[in-house]
Amino acid sequence: MAKQVTVAAQTGLMERPDWMGDQKRGSEEVTIQDITIPRLTMIQDLSPQRKKNQAEYIEGAEEGMLFNTVTNRLYVDPVLFVPVYFRLEWVVWKHRDSGGGFIGAFPTQSEAVKAVGDHALAGQETEKGDPVLGVQDTAQHFGLLMDPDSPAENPRAEEIVISMSRSQLKPSRQFNTQIKLVGGDRWSRLYRLSAVTATNAAGQDYFNWKVEQLGFVSEGIYQRAEALYEAVKSGLRDVQRDVPTDAPSDDDKM
Repeated sequence: MAKQVTVAAQTGLMERPDWMGDQKRGSEEVTIQDITIPRLTMIQDLSPQRKKNQAEYIEGAEEGMLFNTVTNRLYVDPVLFVPVYFRLEWVVWKHRDSGGGFIGAFPTQSEAVKAVGDHALAGQETEKGDPVLGVQDTAQHFGLLMDPDSPAENPRAEEIVISMSRSQLKPSRQFNTQIKLVGGDRWSRLYRLSAVTATNAAGQDYFNWKVEQLGFVSEGIYQRAEALYEAVKSGLRDVQRDVPTDAPSDDDKM
């Protein structure tokens, strides 16, 4: 018993006790603008989540796994995803060799290119001769990720964004095509997402997305997805920004 008490004191209780309630006091002034939606990202061979000397390291992370960029939760098996909102944007990033980082996101390529030209780092190169700033077209898939540990009769879901760029733009287009063909609201159906092995032009293996269409969602999930749609469309919710990770390729410089 003493050991159980010690563990609980050090790590916290896994389930909320009945006496605690759920009043959310202390967060009264946290508005929707103070919250970003985490990303669901695929781990590749060179991802920092696999390197113990990196701050982003996640214990147990292996290539082909998926992870939540806020909680660092790892997903080994395929996940169930409800797509809600799609947005294509052009993202300006700082090269990893120059410290990396998000500079800005723009609705058109011309606006992104102009932002690069106006930036203080415009025209500068890394020690290897690569541009310090670069533009990457990125498909943002906003949606709901179903919690695999929740009961089937009362599933839990969390808001998530899947950012697809470079080699991942092909499965992104396939995803949109599947959704378009069945018609209806984007969040009407459930999809299974998994990581599959692919090979780039340089003969390097990496992992990419595989999308499979399943059945219709429940009324509760539909309503929650509709609420997320309204929040994203109105600009009240957006994706968490950090350095992108993607499959290695000949033009994968950022």
